[in-house]
Amino acid sequence: MKIVVMGGTGYTGSAIVREAAQRDHAVISVSRRIPETKTGGVRFEAADVLRAEVPVAGADVVVGALSPRGAERGMLARAYARLAAQAGAAGARLVVVGGFSCLRREAGAPRMIEGESFPPEVPEEVVSEAKENLDVLNHLLADTTDLDWLFVSPGMHFGSWMPGANLGNYRVGGEIALFHQDGQSAISGIDFACAVVDEIEAPKYHRQQIGIAY
Repeated sequence: MKIVVMGGTGYTGSAIVREAAQRDHAVISVSRRIPETKTGGVRFEAADVLRAEVPVAGADVVVGALSPRGAERGMLARAYARLAAQAGAAGARLVVVGGFSCLRREAGAPRMIEGESFPPEVPEEVVSEAKENLDVLNHLLADTTDLDWLFVSPGMHFGSWMPGANLGNYRVGGEIALFHQDGQSAISGIDFACAVVDEIEAPKYHRQQIGIAY
């Protein structure tokens, strides 16, 4: 398959790029700059990922793994609206990596970013990013085209600051957050990438949000 990964050099994007390339897919990684160390078999392109036209011609799937930080804050919903339009016009599936706080704790409850006050130690930029991810999800939920989209939320403990171990397994849930019996919700970057590429190769979920955790 031809897979375009927007934000392909970040923590999540690079893990998806590596996993897809290892499975012999044709992968294009688009990010603000081309990395010094490159994954073999991957085509790297440098672009302003929140504003650039995407090389989607002939793509089967476009993966969005963007993070609105620094000067790019406030741009995520606009960027994904453009990306969705381009993916739809190309007949490509759109897979967006969102955040844990866009999930619900239980059926009928508000999404976590809507219904909870974050502790004061949570940086404002993290809260702002979570709200931008929710804007993206709401835009997709309101989509009236035939775009085949998927919004994928990792467990709460996920990221470069807590990479976790590669356990070689994962669970997939809907919009209700997945928790382990010990009360934790986590997934490593490698196992999250495996789950995303597994779904790309054998699609089971369409036009909905899913969560991935152990």
